[in-house]
Amino acid sequence: MKVSEYMSTITEIATPDTPLSQIAKQLATNNVSCVVIIEDKKPVGIITKTDITRAFAEEVPSSTIAEAFMSSKDLICVRTDTQTDDIADLIQKKFVHHLVVVDDKGVFAGVASSWDVAREVSLDAKAFPYNRELWTKPKKVIARSTDKAPVMQ
Repeated sequence: MKVSEYMSTITEIATPDTPLSQIAKQLATNNVSCVVIIEDKKPVGIITKTDITRAFAEEVPSSTIAEAFMSSKDLICVRTDTQTDDIADLIQKKFVHHLVVVDDKGVFAGVASSWDVAREVSLDAKAFPYNRELWTKPKKVIARSTDKAPVMQ
């Protein structure tokens, strides 16, 4: 199954100049585990709850902007047509919980997490021999953002 069929499309986004304090508020307020950093509709980074915890432990000032804190080498992107087995392999091999999903042009499309993969595998087991549409819900792409970040619809 393609990742586009089960990835999270309701995600938190921010721009590279968003302070870590605002990203921490987005994580806590919306009960999500990551914020994707977007520039010109393309992902340039990701900041997770683990990153915010590390920043706090290292006493990084909360006014530090995302661009200065994030590490682009940690950003792993996959295309919308990537298969579940490939997603699971990447998550396991790279020791990450989130993969950023992009379309053919590199535009941000959503996030695939280890939880999404676990849910998908569970649904496949429940759906057989039944119709999987009974177990899934329609997706609409909604990317919430701070006042400074672009809203993608």
